Amino acid sequence: MLKFAAVAVVVVALAVFAHQVDSGILRKVFVKSDPAWVLAAIAASTLPVLGNVLSLRAASPVRLPWGLTTVAQLATSFGNLVTPANLGGMATNVRFLGRNGVPTPGAVGAVGAVQGTSVLITVMIVLPFVATSGRVSELLSPGIGWLVAVAVVVVLAAALLVRRSRVMILDALAGMGQGLGTPGRCAVVLAGHVVALLGSTAALAAAVAAFGGDVPLGDLLLVAAAGTAIAGAVPVPGGAGAAELVLAAQLAAVGLDPSMALVVALLHRLISFWARVPIGWVAFSWLRREGHL
Repeated sequence: MLKFAAVAVVVVALAVFAHQVDSGILRKVFVKSDPAWVLAAIAASTLPVLGNVLSLRAASPVRLPWGLTTVAQLATSFGNLVTPANLGGMATNVRFLGRNGVPTPGAVGAVGAVQGTSVLITVMIVLPFVATSGRVSELLSPGIGWLVAVAVVVVLAAALLVRRSRVMILDALAGMGQGLGTPGRCAVVLAGHVVALLGSTAALAAAVAAFGGDVPLGDLLLVAAAGTAIAGAVPVPGGAGAAELVLAAQLAAVGLDPSMALVVALLHRLISFWARVPIGWVAFSWLRREGHL
């Protein structure tokens, strides 16, 4: 039943993506791009996976093996496609920690620590560029409606959970504190987020260069940070179609020609998200079969 539901969601997401994207534009992505820069983008896109592995291992109250944790982070790509707002990836990590001996409140707390510090480090890195760029409203405006809507839903859900699951939430907060309990562990968690954000920025920069574009790295850092947040907030599995259009609008806001911005956005999403889905499915299936999820 789970496999059927997962396959159904993947088919729907791909159908939405195909409906949103013109086949001629998609063909241009493969024909007009510079292969050397495409390979560079692929290489850079592996850095966020490494960063996520570093952060989760550091936040976990038990020692996690490098190999299995890497496979689990690949599996989150499939989880994030199956559910909107990156909930699938977070649930995958919670389940993975549970299978490695972490009680549920501690697992929720560790994943919460990873997510919370991700927001913190993104703000810390992006804020200086926001102060000097003057473009932040342009970067956020294409997806601000989705962010507001999801924020309202999260607040309402949190209020409901607080009333029904106060003890579990307090235990999860204790687990979050445990995950960041020492300066060394906290530093590694933050370092993992830096690696992930800079890797996403480098992959986006390579995608821009693949079509002969030129955008300042500071602007691309803002686009990568805002794009990740907005893509996760779009209430569509994987942000199919909508995330590509939002990213294209953000790239156009920092000076790319709109037609180039669209093909760059498609290439970046194909490399950093869609290409990982089959890999994530294999990783997810293997982890379940071996009892790690």
